[in-house]
Amino acid sequence: MFRHAQVPDSENTKKNDQKTDVTPAPIVSAIEKSKPVATLSGDLGLKELVEKNLKWSQIIYEQNRKINSKLMWMAIASWIKLFVIIIPLILAILFLPPVFKDIWSQYGELLGSGASDPNQKTNSFDSVIKLLNLDPAKQEQLKALLK
Repeated sequence: MFRHAQVPDSENTKKNDQKTDVTPAPIVSAIEKSKPVATLSGDLGLKELVEKNLKWSQIIYEQNRKINSKLMWMAIASWIKLFVIIIPLILAILFLPPVFKDIWSQYGELLGSGASDPNQKTNSFDSVIKLLNLDPAKQEQLKALLK
């Protein structure tokens, strides 16, 4: 599908070499043209460069200080988020089991799951029927149907 480029002959390379012997002229920027040569090579040029370097260093230092403080607050916020999630879970593990035991004991009597004695199961069944507010005749009919 794809073909490699053909290697040129030795005659073609000789012709190309003759064309590329021209050396380009040095590129001089507009800034270098506007400044005199004496200030670039002398003490004044070095002082200017040092002053610019100090200004840039101060700007970079201020940026780094701001970034560092933002990173510190992000770390603090991440720890706070972690505690907001973990503390309620720990409190739930500590305080919910006794609450569930109380609820299970209250409703276990009604459901008959907490009783191990068969007579106690019939007593809990009788207590459920009494909660329905039925006549004694209807309560007996219901007992007969469910047994």
